Amino acid sequence: MNLIILGPQGSGKGTQAEKLSQKFDLEHIDMGKFLREVALLDTPLGKEIHEIINIKKELVSDKILQEVIHLKIMGLPCEQGIVFDGVPRNINQLEYFETVLKEAGRKIDKTVLINLSEKESLERISKRRICEKCKKVFIFGKDIQSMEEKCNSCGGKIIQRIDDSEEGVKKRLKIFKEETMPIVEYYKKQEKLIEINGDQGIEEVFEDILYELRK
Repeated sequence: MNLIILGPQGSGKGTQAEKLSQKFDLEHIDMGKFLREVALLDTPLGKEIHEIINIKKELVSDKILQEVIHLKIMGLPCEQGIVFDGVPRNINQLEYFETVLKEAGRKIDKTVLINLSEKESLERISKRRICEKCKKVFIFGKDIQSMEEKCNSCGGKIIQRIDDSEEGVKKRLKIFKEETMPIVEYYKKQEKLIEINGDQGIEEVFEDILYELRK
């Protein structure tokens, strides 16, 4: 089974992708996480990606993403199912994405869209914090009460990601509406789209996804 999880910032698509990967033994391909890891490297590519996603608060070029997608997909055995987290993001990526899938003998079975209002997205992201070391996510005011606290998993420093500022989130939401929603329409026409209410709790969203997949 090969799935795509899409949704605006704060919709919890990463959490749901991870839960699905565990439930069905799928490879979780989180391009955003991978790119953020590369952006920390002291290399020409790392510096380029850091400039794009952290300073300009934009998405990486299709060329960079295409190279990573090809490497990731072709490096997995055909029998290994995949859940793609937040990719493809635009029509150009979709064209290349479908080509690589075909080359690898794969097809997308379902695309899950987790719907969330802009107001809720901004509220959720404004409270999100992350461990600088192990990347564990915390909710400010719920999981932690102060930025002075340390990660309870590894003891690392807890920070707010640069691109999680209000300005950064609004810019990414605009890009999502303009560039990613056409991807949603593409899979909807193929009758491969599942739409889920993202205003619910994590477990409720997950149960809704499982229900739709069983159908």
